[in-house]
Amino acid sequence: MLSVWLHFPGLTESVIAAACSRVGQSVLHLDRRTYYAGNWASFTFNGLLSWIEDYKNQEEVNSTESEQVWRSLMEEGEDVLPLSSVDSSISNIEVYCYASEEEEKEEETQPSATRSEAVSEETNEASTEAQDTAITDGSTQTIQTQSGEDEMSEPIQEQHDISDASQSQEEKEQHPISSPADPPVEVKKKITYQTLLKEGRRFNIDLVSKLMYSRGALVDLLIKSNVSRYAEFKNIGRILTCRNEKVEPVPCSRADVFASKQLTVVEKRMLMKFLTFCLDFEQHPEEYQDHSEKPFRDFLKIKKLTENLQDFVLHSIAIVTQKTLTEVGLKATQHFLRCLGRYGNTPFLFPLYGLGEIPQCFCRMCAVFGGIYCLRHSVQCLVVDKASDK
Repeated sequence: MLSVWLHFPGLTESVIAAACSRVGQSVLHLDRRTYYAGNWASFTFNGLLSWIEDYKNQEEVNSTESEQVWRSLMEEGEDVLPLSSVDSSISNIEVYCYASEEEEKEEETQPSATRSEAVSEETNEASTEAQDTAITDGSTQTIQTQSGEDEMSEPIQEQHDISDASQSQEEKEQHPISSPADPPVEVKKKITYQTLLKEGRRFNIDLVSKLMYSRGALVDLLIKSNVSRYAEFKNIGRILTCRNEKVEPVPCSRADVFASKQLTVVEKRMLMKFLTFCLDFEQHPEEYQDHSEKPFRDFLKIKKLTENLQDFVLHSIAIVTQKTLTEVGLKATQHFLRCLGRYGNTPFLFPLYGLGEIPQCFCRMCAVFGGIYCLRHSVQCLVVDKASDK
């Protein structure tokens, strides 16, 4: 007897399926897609292109379907409950390519290291020839002087040694020793559409781009249910923000604040004082209650934070909008700070292979406890008994 039936399951439905299966209920998961996670899936670049084409074709096919076809097949006392096989949350898909679709032609250039090696070899050959000539001349002179008086041999030998040294110096001036080989110059390549197609399996693209706080309901659920053993997670190394057309790191922890080069000494003290207040702001209601229904930005100005600090707190720490109320902004800042240090220097976690791993982990848990999964199976309608509505 089937207890739970799920159609088009995403993250929420996957969690429900795992919970029902865990307590012993029979679960059937039907999905017309060829992948898990629904709209929470992660794709390679080629997989994303296939997903786009599937949705385009799907819209064309379902526009011709009619509910009357199914109603004509019903018997007396039965009614049909049509189920849409089109995801209404995704429509009007268009693709724009802002990169060149032609593959970049690589210019064949000889590396500088090869040229340096060639010059070095020529120099070594010339130096070797010069040394051989000098040795031959010196030995000839020595043999000739041996027939003379022995007393004159040593001065003559010293004279030829001096002449040989001068000849070697001239050779060095004519053929200077080459410097060590220059490092090869790295040529920057433009990213083209063909490059993305070739390297498309080296990265994943999430349909839903979200990060997980290291302390939260989802992380607690992953730990308590032991679903976390099915996936790997990475801590986000740092948080960056764009200010004045420059990308700057956001100081999060106490160490980051005092090590920051973007903040002055006065700003560092102001920021640390404000963050300390946010950690237990409920204990000081007199400081924010009069502004709880006003924008968080105005509250930051009242706290005399500079424009620089306001941008950091508003957009990178609290991650709220300009119109967010003060109390909501304080709670967001507090949650951000409480998540620091649990797994790393930032409060965010991310699945190693994309956000689509999380629904897949719950689907895997459901299957372990007896859940049935049928991909590439679509349901157009349900037949309902009019008398019992079952």
